[in-house]
Amino acid sequence: MVNIPSTCLASAIFFTIASSMIESVESSSLLRRQLCEQRYEEKTAVFKRFDNGWYWGKIVDFNSESCKYMILYEDNYAYEYEDGEELDQMIADAVNPEQLVPLDTMVYKLYEDGWWQGHVESYDPEDRLYTVRYNGDGETEEYVEGDEEFYEILDNAAYPQIYPLGVSAYKEFGEGWSLGWITEYNEEDNTYEVTFKVDYHSEEYPADDPELEEIIDAVYTVWMVNEEAEMEEEEMEEEVSGDEFAD
Repeated sequence: MVNIPSTCLASAIFFTIASSMIESVESSSLLRRQLCEQRYEEKTAVFKRFDNGWYWGKIVDFNSESCKYMILYEDNYAYEYEDGEELDQMIADAVNPEQLVPLDTMVYKLYEDGWWQGHVESYDPEDRLYTVRYNGDGETEEYVEGDEEFYEILDNAAYPQIYPLGVSAYKEFGEGWSLGWITEYNEEDNTYEVTFKVDYHSEEYPADDPELEEIIDAVYTVWMVNEEAEMEEEEMEEEVSGDEFAD
């Protein structure tokens, strides 16, 4: 039996381990290079939602070492994304847009004369355009998907507080009808406080109370009645003026 010096044996073991490590590193590098092939070309469009809305962007660079794409958004901010599911979805949203907000979703918008309720009436997938119709006069407004104002009016009617503070209400009491406003919302028990002009007293309504919806909708009913009355009055004045002119 031949005796092998321990130093030689240790060197042989070290050489074997080192060779294996080198082969492993080379294999990993080769695999990484294969996995880091650029799948998407520069200028490929992406569409992504951030906290303040949806933004368009495009791929402007690819780093084969880190396997990351650089994306420049329409607001001139740039971010890096790894090649993976998130990037795939951003590109899919740009290529084949889905309707992100369902029809009939409630909205609230603050105008000079107060809060007005509306709903998403239609969606044009080609132009990514939402049409919102407001209660009362039936006025419509169009919002491009990603418009910050569009997501603002959606958030104004978002669960659980679907009625913003200041929304008007109209209720009949013994002495007649009285205008009121939502003055407080309690998130703990999901209730609204409505303060009426009659003695400025307040009433509390659970969010799912049908009467709460009725007194809010009554505002639009009264508004429409007043509008029709004003139109009839204007028509009568025009008729009277016409008769006087004829005489």
